[in-house]
Amino acid sequence: MFRLPVTHLERPLTYSSPAIQARRKRILDVTFELVAEVGISGFSMDDVGKRANVAKRTLYNAFQTRERMIAVAIGSQFNRFLKRIVYSSPEGTMRHNLERLVSVSERDRKMPHYIAAIMAIYFSHDADEDIRSTLHDMGVAPNLIWIESLHQRGELQPWIDPAKLADDVVRLEYAIINGWCQGVIPAEELTPRLVSTCLSVMAGATQGAARTEILEALDLVGAKGVDALNLPRPKLQTADGQLREI
Repeated sequence: MFRLPVTHLERPLTYSSPAIQARRKRILDVTFELVAEVGISGFSMDDVGKRANVAKRTLYNAFQTRERMIAVAIGSQFNRFLKRIVYSSPEGTMRHNLERLVSVSERDRKMPHYIAAIMAIYFSHDADEDIRSTLHDMGVAPNLIWIESLHQRGELQPWIDPAKLADDVVRLEYAIINGWCQGVIPAEELTPRLVSTCLSVMAGATQGAARTEILEALDLVGAKGVDALNLPRPKLQTADGQLREI
């Protein structure tokens, strides 16, 4: 079961003009920039208002709290990123999920300070629950698409709960990413570790043709690395329709 979607963290708009939508995007972009620059706790609503050129009251009217604004900014940016990934495999397949995982990993490696900041929040004992739930859902939602597809085809083991499996896969993925943030896992090992861990968990959770496919992929990764899977180079589609590598 999904947790609170980020859209529910905002006050519903009774009227939404292009100008209002542009202002909302500007606020969220500025919030995301500040998180990347100074961390979750390094800025105030005043800082966002000044940089986005909006009144502080406007921010509170739209998001109620600074933490909710941060959660929406993080979730919205991630959703935009996922929509721009160019996939070669259909949704709900192992290869589609691996293409996403590799693309996100490559993006993470290029913004280490931001990723370190959000991992610190995710693993904190006293983190704001709106932010923590948003971070968790960002990982759960795309993984659950593949897991639910396996469930519908009868390719999950009978004792597996799809939602709990997605939760646990994300917790393992984030633990690996956090290890990279702390310098325990070298940068060049981040993507291989994410891929092999995800596949290892899924191998134990599946049966039939799906399990065979996963085990074959694990054999390739173990023998020759992630490149042996022949996944396409991670690419994003730009606003003008062009493709660029991540």
